[in-house]
Amino acid sequence: MPHDRANDDAVVEVNFGAGTIGDVVQQQQLPPPLPRAREEVPLTDVFRVLRERHRGVVGVALAVVALAVAYLILATPVYQAALVLQMEDRKQTLTGLEDLSGFIGDAASPAETEIEIIRSRTLIGAVVDELGLDVQAEPRRAPLVGATLARHWRGGAPAAPRLGLAHYGWGGERVRVQELAVGEDLVDVPLVLTALEGGRYRLAAEGSALVEGAVGARASGGEGGAAVEVVIRELVARPGTEFVLLKRDRPDVITELRDALTVRETAKKTNVLVAELEGRDPQQVAATLNAIGAAYLRRNVERKNAENGQMLAFLESQLPQLKGNVDQAEAALNAYQQQKRSMDISAATEAVLGRAVRIETALQELQLQLMDLRQRFTDSHPAVIAVQQKIARMQKEHVSLDEEMRALPELELDAARLARDVKVASELYVLVLNKAQELKVARSGVIGNVTVLDPAETAKDPARPNKPLVLVVALLVGLGLGVGVALARNAFTEGSDDPDEIEARTGLPVFVMVPHSEVELQLDREARQIPGSFRAALAQAAPDDLAVEGLRSLRTALQFALVEARNNIIALGAPAPAVGKSFVSVNLAHLLAAAGRRVVLVDGDLRRGRLHRYFSLERAPGLSDVVSGAVTLEQALRRTSVERLDVLSTGRIPPNPAELLASHRFQHLLAELSKRYDLVLVDTPPVLAVTDPTLVARHAGVNLLVLRAGAHSVHEITLAVKQLGQGGVRVQGAILNQVDTNRGRYGRSGRYRRYEYRSETTPGKA
Repeated sequence: MPHDRANDDAVVEVNFGAGTIGDVVQQQQLPPPLPRAREEVPLTDVFRVLRERHRGVVGVALAVVALAVAYLILATPVYQAALVLQMEDRKQTLTGLEDLSGFIGDAASPAETEIEIIRSRTLIGAVVDELGLDVQAEPRRAPLVGATLARHWRGGAPAAPRLGLAHYGWGGERVRVQELAVGEDLVDVPLVLTALEGGRYRLAAEGSALVEGAVGARASGGEGGAAVEVVIRELVARPGTEFVLLKRDRPDVITELRDALTVRETAKKTNVLVAELEGRDPQQVAATLNAIGAAYLRRNVERKNAENGQMLAFLESQLPQLKGNVDQAEAALNAYQQQKRSMDISAATEAVLGRAVRIETALQELQLQLMDLRQRFTDSHPAVIAVQQKIARMQKEHVSLDEEMRALPELELDAARLARDVKVASELYVLVLNKAQELKVARSGVIGNVTVLDPAETAKDPARPNKPLVLVVALLVGLGLGVGVALARNAFTEGSDDPDEIEARTGLPVFVMVPHSEVELQLDREARQIPGSFRAALAQAAPDDLAVEGLRSLRTALQFALVEARNNIIALGAPAPAVGKSFVSVNLAHLLAAAGRRVVLVDGDLRRGRLHRYFSLERAPGLSDVVSGAVTLEQALRRTSVERLDVLSTGRIPPNPAELLASHRFQHLLAELSKRYDLVLVDTPPVLAVTDPTLVARHAGVNLLVLRAGAHSVHEITLAVKQLGQGGVRVQGAILNQVDTNRGRYGRSGRYRRYEYRSETTPGKA
């Protein structure tokens, strides 16, 4: 809100309940305030509010963006690496006859199983031990800006200390811990490593020195739970630089790494897995992810090797029995052929025999496979159930085939059965023998079913924070917050700046609206720089200013108001201080005198009046001196540089201003001034602050109330008019001061810019 144009009074005395002074004559009847209608706010009003408060909206948006920029500068970047793995579907069975996935269905998802294996605590724990992730070592950084400055350091050697803080690392420091073992009392306890001269260091915990050693050599110290053993492989730092070493609890590190690791399948049933990991150190993130991939590959190979060994042991245990079955079947067939003198088998019998061999062989293979599965799984496992279902179907076919074989001749039937037994036993024995040989060869060069498609690489750019996204979001949030603040301030602002609303709800006509003047604001700043200095009037400094044009409209309106007035005394009041009442009084006096009227300007504020400063005059003698009888009126009146304009200043500040203004001497003084001048203009104190304005206004023919746009609520204006009315004062109208010319909501204030018509003379020289 622009600065006030006049140095009006501060509140000295508040008197909201002023009693009636004498008989109440012509009390002003005010209509009851009209309630605000509950209606939706038009969109045009929203745009108007945003246009009026656009600086605040932009300010809030810029503040939020500035905070976002500060966050981007100070935030520690987070890097992300990705590892891509492919799983090959190499299911091993005893016979290789068929794939059981059609029987198992979706009961087991290979990708989900492998994901859980990768994220298992056993596998991640091996990586933690391999890379020593349970040991943290980093330089101590200065709060807030230390880490940021260190990240931007590009020198080869460690940065020089800043601000005299030599124990902090400012960039370029390095430490590599090969081994750190501590007692139970020092787990998760920060250890301070201080670099010394000659490649030596000192390690301390909670202010107590534990060990002192040299880079590359093993050092130990402490006792019991506070024992420590350390090997520092590399230390690059200025002497005196401190590092923080921390031996963390291994289970906690495993849990944190497991939670940070995300593994997902790129698409369903693709068998391609993507493992992602985030961290502050891009090199360590990539190394950790590659170590996880290598550990998973080793485990996969070891698991396949173990499966092959288990299967080979099972097959070798079955070979003696299968070989015995072959020998037994051949002996039975030979004995039958010798007994029956051999005989040829018909083509029909041969066909049935072939079918029987295939079914029996398949049944034997399935039985072996079922035995192998039962060694690894329970009977409720889907794979076991699928094999059992297959065996049941084969047995049904075997029963059907037995019925066909019973229809064969008895001799051919016996021969066919014996031949079938020989073929089944022989084929099954050869099959198992070949499978055992294959497993022996596979054990010597087993290859897992997992391949690394893309190893993790060190990221150049951080994944978070995303600078463009953060700035865009900050701008949108800032604009939204700024708009919300602007609308909230407008909703909770009680001050009224609409003349139509003031007239409708208070019954007080608004004579004129005086626009805000930047020239007046500059004049006020200059006067405040030197206390007590001359205060130029806007009507003299810039006669073509829009505010002066508004006061000219007031001068015209006063001509009509004075026609029905009982005298030529005009009193200017205001509900509260700092509304520009003195500004209106001084500049209106200039304009009235310029119109050919003999005008006297009376400073009726006997508490803190300052109108004399506008004319480079002294405060005394003045009004208080004349009323008290200390000086005559002629001695107190002052001529000004403005033709036909005289000034009666406040005079010495009296201890009893209300009593002086209520005296007959003051009344006679006003009557005398009314006779000598065409117009008597009296500037009074704030109405709601003291009772002085009522004492002055009851002698005036025209009473005007100066209001500042947006500074007074309707209730405050109504209360001021009511208090004047209780003193027998009728207010003829109001002056709405400090109107923002950028607004055009009602078409009355916006006109000033549209119809501005200045002369060609330079402002201040006309």
